[in-house]
Amino acid sequence: MTNRFLLLDAARLKQNLDEAKALNPSCISLYTGEMEAQLVNVFPFLFSFDDHPEFANWYFENGWGQSWGVIILSEYDIRRTADHLKKHILVNTENGKEYFFRFYDPRVLRVFLPTCNTKQLKEFFGPVEQFICEDNDPDFGLIFTFDENNLMTTRINKGDIL
Repeated sequence: MTNRFLLLDAARLKQNLDEAKALNPSCISLYTGEMEAQLVNVFPFLFSFDDHPEFANWYFENGWGQSWGVIILSEYDIRRTADHLKKHILVNTENGKEYFFRFYDPRVLRVFLPTCNTKQLKEFFGPVEQFICEDNDPDFGLIFTFDENNLMTTRINKGDIL
């Protein structure tokens, strides 16, 4: 069974994060650690997208086209999907510096994925069947899938996403 999630960027949502949580309390922060309380307003939250039509409508009316986040289809449940995605939050440079990787920003994801090799795509996708994000033109969305060898990108009308 495929589960649908919405990975929202708290830094982009700003005051809308509370509204998102009120509409859909079924969410997990992708950050846990010593500074969780200080970073809660800038880290991504994974929300269940199934069985929350008012939440989906709210997102498409307010966040689509604003780079709020990415829709994810995964074979895993919310906890296991969050655990997989957490592995990609921090990246290390060649000189050992650690940086936050904002792959949950559509502007980053749609540039990043086409640059990956097969091994990187396999690791990044893991249990994820699709990443769906807004295109540069918010009337369209991009669906990214990986078939063990190739990244496929499909451009669709915004209205055809759900």
